[in-house]
Amino acid sequence: MSVKLSEFKTYTGTENDGIGANSVDTTTGDCFVTKTNEFVAKATAGSEISGVSLTQKAFASDNETVTKARLGFIPVDVDNIYDVTISGGTVTVVDEGKYYDLLDSVVVDGTSESTTTGQLRMVKFVSATNSKFKIANA
Repeated sequence: MSVKLSEFKTYTGTENDGIGANSVDTTTGDCFVTKTNEFVAKATAGSEISGVSLTQKAFASDNETVTKARLGFIPVDVDNIYDVTISGGTVTVVDEGKYYDLLDSVVVDGTSESTTTGQLRMVKFVSATNSKFKIANA
């Protein structure tokens, strides 16, 4: 399972990157990431989404201090739209425009629905288990 870019509105062609956090595994495909200081990790509920991973790699448990391998990602752009899996809750077409948090780096928590805050905003309902979202970090 991975995040799929549905509508790619803008991208300067310049990826961002940072040192992959210790023990981060992005081998399963694209996922939302967060960058804190110089370290890039998978985004989780409540973290600010910095972008979508480009690097598919399992980073060592001491990567931050020893190898310092880099994890590249496409930076956040408010116009890009992503196909994201939804788990939990009862999400319907009337929920378009509402905000949600991540359950993990590739899945939206359907129970986290809010009218004012969340990491992602649903822009197009597709089904109760997958819809189209923009990164909001609201």
